[in-house]
Amino acid sequence: MLLLTILLVCHYVADFVLTTPGMIAAKAEGKPLLPIAGHAAVHAALMLPCLMAAGVSVFVCAQLGALECCSHLAIDTAKGRLMSRHPKLANAQHKAYWQLFGFDQLLHVLVIVAICKMAI
Repeated sequence: MLLLTILLVCHYVADFVLTTPGMIAAKAEGKPLLPIAGHAAVHAALMLPCLMAAGVSVFVCAQLGALECCSHLAIDTAKGRLMSRHPKLANAQHKAYWQLFGFDQLLHVLVIVAICKMAI
C-alpha cells in the first residue's frame, strides 16, 4: 500500500507540478509528440527511484518504467486528439470535459496499480 501511495504522489507531481506550458499545449492537441513524450518520461523518471527503493530489480524497473512511459504517452496523445476533434471535450464548462479528464486519470491510476502489482 505504501508503494502505491508513493507512485500516486509521483503521478500527481509529474502531472500537475512538473508539466511545462509546452507539454500542456501539446497534450491539449495530442501533438507534437516530443513534448508529450517528455512529459511521459518525467512520469517514468519519478517512478523509477521509488521502485528501486522498494527493492525492485533494475531489469524489472526498466520494464515498468517503459510501461509507464508508453502508456502515459498513448493515453495523453489519445485524449489530446479527442479534445482537438470535439470542442466540448476541450471546454471545462462542459460536463464532457470533466468526464474525459476523469477517465484519463482513471486510466493512469489503473496503470499505476498494475505496475505496483507487478513490482511486488
